[in-house]
Amino acid sequence: MSANTVNTSNTSGAGASVSASATGLTAMIAMIIRELQANIKPLLVWSLTIILFNIAGMMKFEGIAAGDTEAVRQLTEAFPKVALAVMGISGLDMSTFAGYYAVLEFYVGIMAAVYAVALARNAVLREMVDGTYEFLFVRPVSRSRILTAKFVAALIDAIVFAAVNLVSSLACLPMLGNGSAGGGVGAEHGLDDGAAVIWRFSLWLFVMMLVFGAIGACASLASSVPSRGAAVGNGSVIVAYGAGVVYDMFADHDASVVARILSPFRYVTPDEVINGHVPVPFAILAALIVIAGFTATYIIFNKRDLVPR
Repeated sequence: MSANTVNTSNTSGAGASVSASATGLTAMIAMIIRELQANIKPLLVWSLTIILFNIAGMMKFEGIAAGDTEAVRQLTEAFPKVALAVMGISGLDMSTFAGYYAVLEFYVGIMAAVYAVALARNAVLREMVDGTYEFLFVRPVSRSRILTAKFVAALIDAIVFAAVNLVSSLACLPMLGNGSAGGGVGAEHGLDDGAAVIWRFSLWLFVMMLVFGAIGACASLASSVPSRGAAVGNGSVIVAYGAGVVYDMFADHDASVVARILSPFRYVTPDEVINGHVPVPFAILAALIVIAGFTATYIIFNKRDLVPR
């Protein structure tokens, strides 16, 4: 009789545990869907911007390829070094598809960094700013799971952003001609490896979003004032851009490594992306920033009083 009572008690406890887990999972899925819905409008705007930017950029390259490529090289070389660095052209041959696309991705990378910071900021601050965190806390999930759900939604949006850039770029390749057939733009301007170059830059873009997302999330939550944290996150993009410009200007100088460390945009240079080479030290640095940034965010999120007083 006693054994039966114990078995019944254990069964009831296990059933309650399974029910609580299922309820928690359902709550997390609901939060992910809610976050995706809240982020849908900015994602659509950014996606449309990227699509139009890629189409316009590819059309421009078609015009460059149809003209005098040597004149393009001479024109590029005539610019001051600082101007080339500011425009992201330093060390790139604009008459080739790889070089031209690297410049396009330089600007897309800046847009991606800004968007990643915004995603991370909204993930950790939206309810704090709106004063609605108390509604999340009544759900049967821990703070860590709440933050995980919000980050999963942000990650999905980042993947969609990178996928839109990848697909729209690949879709534009046919308008440049079929390089593998030995004719058109590809045969003369390096379009043979165009798809591979696009894939590599898309991966680079996604990694940059992870890095700036980690910085943005940690900075936004670490600050006592939400607007100040958001400014720090956006400021990190500006600092990274400026440091990238400095690195491009003085890449042949030993001290340029300091500027490169400060600029995630240059952890893998355009030439390295084109050639499929990843410098191990900077790959490790990027991974450390992502791990440290998100780990610190979880620690602060679990300890901080998030409900406005």
